[in-house]
Amino acid sequence: MHKYRIKVAVILSFFTLAALAESEKALVNGKLAICPDKPNCVSTETGDLAAISFATHKPEQAWALLQTSIVEQGGNIEKMRENYLWASFQTSVFKFTDDLEARLDKDNQLIQLRSASRTGYYDFNVNRKRLNRLIDAFSLKLNSDKLHNIHE
Repeated sequence: MHKYRIKVAVILSFFTLAALAESEKALVNGKLAICPDKPNCVSTETGDLAAISFATHKPEQAWALLQTSIVEQGGNIEKMRENYLWASFQTSVFKFTDDLEARLDKDNQLIQLRSASRTGYYDFNVNRKRLNRLIDAFSLKLNSDKLHNIHE
């Protein structure tokens, strides 16, 4: 009976931690959370990379294109608000879960991004590469009307 109680306690602890991790994903004072002092997190909010500018497009259009780009890059959108998005990604080799957060800044016509590993210390630039790929894919979608075939 004692072993059964321990197993139940461990399972409940796991689900409590998972729920706590999910509930913590949100804006902090209107901004994305600051990255911890570890190399496995990158954020446009702190200048690690440039934020996405959508100056010539409507915020709603840019926000929808971001969601499409995230899903196409293999992300699962976990939480969605008018100006906040949380998605999770699974790394290809070891199947670690990383979190991507986005904040829509309508006033400055920007989308701020943050990508971080849930576990570990080093990520071998996986999160930086993910944000770069996402920004590139988003930019192509946003500016698809400017693309043309030079051989036509």
